Amino acid sequence: MLTAHYALLLDTHCLLRWFVLLAGVAVLVGSLLGLVLEKPFKPLGRVLGLIYVSLLDTQFLVGLLLSFASPIVHSVWANPSVGMKVSHLRFFAIEHTTGMIIALAIAHVGAVVSRKALTDRKAYTAALSWYGISLAIILLSIPWWRPLIRL
Repeated sequence: MLTAHYALLLDTHCLLRWFVLLAGVAVLVGSLLGLVLEKPFKPLGRVLGLIYVSLLDTQFLVGLLLSFASPIVHSVWANPSVGMKVSHLRFFAIEHTTGMIIALAIAHVGAVVSRKALTDRKAYTAALSWYGISLAIILLSIPWWRPLIRL
């Protein structure tokens, strides 16, 4: 059923990538500025973190639907012993998915830790650390060899 929507899901996933990356950079820059300028964490840090994590959640859900519709993922699971030997097939079936789930979990931890921090400095430091690690994993898990914009 979802295979009929594969192209739409892929285009949406590709476009959302840029919003996630932009939000990731924005939350890091905002946190760094907040830390240096000694600004209160709320509302700036909280809102930027919420936008980043929300976009990441949305991207994950679209990616999950995409994996159910993907002929690439289907081919790996139809014959795992062959699929795991082909690097680009393994990347989408295992490596990309695993990296993004880890990045999503780290971003959620960052949201909780920064929200519960006792001082603004600790909140910004937590946001920088957790969101920075999350964004680094995302950057490592993106298939940069694929088209960067699909329309």
